Amino acid sequence: MATINATISVNSDILSYPVRINKSMTMKKAGSCHGLEETTGLRAKKFTSTDDAVIVEHNELTDDKAHKLYIRNTSASKANFFYVSYHASTADATTTEPIGKLYGGDWMLMPYDGNVNISVASSTSETQVLEYMLFADGIVAAAG
Repeated sequence: MATINATISVNSDILSYPVRINKSMTMKKAGSCHGLEETTGLRAKKFTSTDDAVIVEHNELTDDKAHKLYIRNTSASKANFFYVSYHASTADATTTEPIGKLYGGDWMLMPYDGNVNISVASSTSETQVLEYMLFADGIVAAAG
């Protein structure tokens, strides 16, 4: 059985509110004690324009499951970022909901239910590279 663990450590020395958070989780299938067993593999995409791109297509995955999505802006620039959003995958594919911005060096790990596409767009035409990987709770089909 596969085991995928994620760990985060946050330490702050802000005098008014010092924080120490050390958490880990084993990524498991929805409603199960069994670990996630599938992944899209680690991918990297180079952006040289502000055009948006779908990085996760909902129709590749089983809907309403316990997928986990990792995304990282590999750039060192703190001035440029990627917009990350999800959007409708059916009739109105232009409807988007922002998730946030990933500045150079920023990363995120989020739960994903597999019901909508995840897209990104660079804030600049300067070259930026996005790294991403989906830990899946059911892959239906791989897109070319």
